[in-house]
Amino acid sequence: MIFIYCICLFLMVGCEKWKETVSRNDTKLKVNPAFVALADGDRKLIFLDKKMNIVKEIENKNKFQSFSIEGNRVYAIDDGTYMGTKPSMLIINLSSGHVEKKLKLPHVPSSYAVLKQKVYMASSEIFREGMPFFVVNVSNGKVEKLTFTSGMVSTMKHYKNEIFITINSGGKSSEHSNVYRIQIHDASLSFHPVIKDDIELPPSDFVIEDNKMYCVFTGFSYGPRPEWVKNPERYTNKLMVVDLNNGQIISEKKLSKPFPQKIISIGNKLYINNYTDLDMKGGFFTILDKNDLSESFF
Repeated sequence: MIFIYCICLFLMVGCEKWKETVSRNDTKLKVNPAFVALADGDRKLIFLDKKMNIVKEIENKNKFQSFSIEGNRVYAIDDGTYMGTKPSMLIINLSSGHVEKKLKLPHVPSSYAVLKQKVYMASSEIFREGMPFFVVNVSNGKVEKLTFTSGMVSTMKHYKNEIFITINSGGKSSEHSNVYRIQIHDASLSFHPVIKDDIELPPSDFVIEDNKMYCVFTGFSYGPRPEWVKNPERYTNKLMVVDLNNGQIISEKKLSKPFPQKIISIGNKLYINNYTDLDMKGGFFTILDKNDLSESFF
């Protein structure tokens, strides 16, 4: 799937793909970028203005696996697949397009979040201990903490001074939750369950606002339901609202449309994209009013 990131609204919209050119010119761009996107088989990172004209290109030997925007910086992951290279993170000034830093990484991250000059990263590489979860100091590029998870971290976001993650164990888990919070001042890098109720599957995505976590579950719209999931209907086309203060589920709602994948919050509305690439069905948005969770569609 192709994505565009709208910097002004922090919206994700369907888009194209890209490459990398390390520029040493720190001069501010003549036009402020309105979008950042990937192009040319993910090997090019492009900045575009409001009229979709390219104002900056950054090319690379390797593919950009993903990128995120925090403040005035773009954090882009180089997958390190080209011979003689290793995975790294490029930190790019959004105003100038200048690559300020390139951090070497011990593992290719599948998801990450940037908070207070630290990058929290999770890799899908498999080791005997599990999958690596590590913290990199942006200032010096050093790995400060390393631990392992029992499954793949599929979503990672930050809220206030905490990191929130979902872990997909790929089977029945001994844990009663698949959603965790990490306090950034915790030297032990401990994972604390968010939801007090037993949750068999992780949400496909979540967004946090006003100490509430809005979770969407894609579940099993089509196909067989695994035997180890006791209550598959609870995680199929569902929305859960969780109180972060006590971990209690405030509300559970069966969504009218299948395949809820991603969720964002804008104003008093929640926007959920409904799409599956299994048979190319969906391709629309569910819009929820936060007050009564009533649905409309786009």
